[in-house]
Amino acid sequence: MHFFTPEMLISVRRGRNRWQLMKDRIAFPVLCLMSAEKSIQFGLTPIDQERILFALRHVDGRVLDIGCGDNVIVRAHGNGVGVDVYPWDHVDRVVEDTARLPFGDAEFDCVTIIAALNHIPNRLDVLREARRVLKPGGKILLTMINPLVSIIVHKVRYRYDPDQYERGMKQGEVWGFWKKEVYEMLKSCGYEHVACEPFAYGLNRGYVAYKPQAEVRFDTSALSYKTS
Repeated sequence: MHFFTPEMLISVRRGRNRWQLMKDRIAFPVLCLMSAEKSIQFGLTPIDQERILFALRHVDGRVLDIGCGDNVIVRAHGNGVGVDVYPWDHVDRVVEDTARLPFGDAEFDCVTIIAALNHIPNRLDVLREARRVLKPGGKILLTMINPLVSIIVHKVRYRYDPDQYERGMKQGEVWGFWKKEVYEMLKSCGYEHVACEPFAYGLNRGYVAYKPQAEVRFDTSALSYKTS
């Protein structure tokens, strides 16, 4: 889930040069405490924007963003559909259940689930549904913080960032997942070539996995056997 002001969307589209990257690295301890709006006021990249920058480095073709919030990935990429269970601004399709998507098989080149999988109780069903709508060889992108970092960062930001005041955990939600857990979920749902890429100075992780190019099925109905 991600919620961006127009200024933040412009910043995402523009990208980040070396000077901006250096400023962000120097100010990183402060960025963990600041709201997105305050970060922009000081000429810094909001910490929440790091996951969007990760996703935009990897997306290609027609994208489906599940749990899209205000749909910044699709808006910045320019080709795709954003779905959510809540009618946020700019969402393309509001769905009752992200495990039952209103799309046909193999419609998308890429599916993104950014900072959202831990908020989805039926997450394995959603991963399987994402696989269904992916084209053969298509990729899924996830970002997921581990539970320890998640608790610390959110508790600290709760004290300093007014936007965090209403944050709470609902039934079925968890703070995050460890790397091993994400690998196991993706593989159990039929993805292959799972890879992990740390970002945000190692505090967050991005995962890329692929739907197999083709599933081998053997039709034995025409086979005949001779017995001696």
